[in-house]
Amino acid sequence: MKLKMKYLSLLLLNILFISSGFICAKSIGSGDGSPLPNTRPDDIQFSYSQSGGMMYYSENIFISKDSCYYKINDGGSVTRVNFKLTSAELDRLYSVFKDNDFDEIDSYEEKVYDRGGESISLSWKPGKQTSVSNSGMNFIKESWHKEWNACTEAIEKIGKEQMEKQKKDYVISFDKSLFGKEIYMQINRDAVVPKSMLMAEHDYDKEINRTVRLSPGKHNSSITVGKSYNTIIINADSTKSLRLYMVNDSLKHEFVK
Repeated sequence: MKLKMKYLSLLLLNILFISSGFICAKSIGSGDGSPLPNTRPDDIQFSYSQSGGMMYYSENIFISKDSCYYKINDGGSVTRVNFKLTSAELDRLYSVFKDNDFDEIDSYEEKVYDRGGESISLSWKPGKQTSVSNSGMNFIKESWHKEWNACTEAIEKIGKEQMEKQKKDYVISFDKSLFGKEIYMQINRDAVVPKSMLMAEHDYDKEINRTVRLSPGKHNSSITVGKSYNTIIINADSTKSLRLYMVNDSLKHEFVK
């Protein structure tokens, strides 16, 4: 009887141990580095990066109390905005990472090639840092997707809002020499003029203008006239308008500063 009770006790202990393991599994995590302090360190720095894998595309967001920036490299065309956040805004951002246990988010490795993705690291004080990557061979475990998404969305939102704030109007002018021609124009990944016949509204029009919103920096533009494909780099920092016209069936351009 005593032997049976002994085995029964051991069985109950094993069940309790296994159950507690399941309950605590998510809270243990494997965040890379130091645990996050309860309150925001004054010298905290947030670094976010996104890579496009095989695609020539990347984004970087850096945030600290002294300086912040958001940079996009799209096929070698780089746009960047600099900005600053208030202490309250930094506190709100930090609370998202703390509330979602960023330093405990768990990941696993899987052999894949040319995979892009996002990585985030937080650093403060000498030697204190924690980072999580969801790119390359690193994958966030499914049980942590909600927390990871909350952190990435919080920092991405700040970058995109700041980029949108600093966009300026930029005018694309199509000279009358282009009227009646099939044109398609794209800036970065956005269509400025869908594939269509360029037509003036009035007989006396000498040009057609399209106003777009561009962020600071350089932008890749591509213009197809009929079967002719052309590329032009637009520098939104040093110019405010681009004029397009035809000379002997060749597309020409000039910038207005």
